[in-house]
Amino acid sequence: MSSPAYYEQPLNERARLLMRLEFVFKKLDNVVSDPTPVEQMQAINGLLDLSDLVGRGDTTSEVTKELERISHNLKGLQHIPSVDSVRLNKILDNVGSLSTRLSQQTPKHYKTTINNELLCHLKRRQHVTCGNTEFDQPALQHWLFKPDQTRIQQIIDWSEPFVTLNLAVKLILQLIRESAQAKLQSAEAGFYQQTLDPEQPVQIIRVAPDDPTCYPVISAGRHRFTLRFMRQTGIDPASQVDGQVAFQLACCSV
Repeated sequence: MSSPAYYEQPLNERARLLMRLEFVFKKLDNVVSDPTPVEQMQAINGLLDLSDLVGRGDTTSEVTKELERISHNLKGLQHIPSVDSVRLNKILDNVGSLSTRLSQQTPKHYKTTINNELLCHLKRRQHVTCGNTEFDQPALQHWLFKPDQTRIQQIIDWSEPFVTLNLAVKLILQLIRESAQAKLQSAEAGFYQQTLDPEQPVQIIRVAPDDPTCYPVISAGRHRFTLRFMRQTGIDPASQVDGQVAFQLACCSV
């Protein structure tokens, strides 16, 4: 049986940053498994987005702070008898190792990729509509004419400085998502509301409707969140479901 399709909503700025990074890294991960020119251009766009994110200077430090926060919270579980101490210690070792490695990576660590000539050319026109078409960028067209394996290897080389950051983002989001067991809930007339405990802040809300023909619109604040389940048929605008919707809900936080 396939896993349910979860819609997710981050509830704080750090969770948003982590999920943006995850989105970008997926573009890079796909290039080895599906080395088509289209996938390679997506990877290039991912590298340009990464250059923007790490160029702000606080991205790596924010991920490191999240690793340290998670480590502190997990250590509080060490003396609980029901906790699997072997698994917990492995997770703590992994978190600690990634935290140490990331804390040693200054902005200069990424400069080889950020300052690459081709990527710099593309970055300057990244936010211009159709700015990086081949006839506008002869260097890009020349790169696309290179053998597949040459292009793939270059993308792998350009991605290498971000490997530790990628591993850290994957681990953090895995721990957050696995922190809560999804529970079956019901939305009357396509609407659901739940109060949040400000003393136990939720990082990510995950929602999986039992009916695949509808989708949730998630609105969240500090004290509560609401779900409105929408359905779109044919070319008509989407409208809120007028019946009962069963769904899986997980409010995740480490």
